[in-house]
Amino acid sequence: NISETDGLSNNAVSSIIEDMSGNIWFGTTHEGICRYDGKAFTNFTEDGIVDGNEIWCVHEDRAGNIWFSGKRFGVYRYDGSSFTKFDEKDGLTTPGIMCIFDDKEGRLWLGGVGGLFRYDGESFFIVRKDGPWQ
Repeated sequence: NISETDGLSNNAVSSIIEDMSGNIWFGTTHEGICRYDGKAFTNFTEDGIVDGNEIWCVHEDRAGNIWFSGKRFGVYRYDGSSFTKFDEKDGLTTPGIMCIFDDKEGRLWLGGVGGLFRYDGESFFIVRKDGPWQ
């Protein structure tokens, strides 16, 4: 049992993944995102590196980038050394992304309160009834 007494940022865990390097990422409901490297926890929200206390999903893409989202802050990508925040300026016109997946072609798909989005490597597109699917 791992809990706040061990360094976990919050006991209300909403999502967990193990990345390609063996780190465990925890999205929590009240204290944001943290990573366990096998020795210690790092809480990136508490440290002021990322916004948002309510994490809804965490995903690792084929390139090893960690993506996570939550309530009213857009999406973050961690590339192994730094975090990049994506929001309305990048085409994410939604108050919250609830799931993130990449398909067999490596395209990133995001679903949330504002519908379905696809990331082309530079910006996000809302996917309508007629696409874009390709």
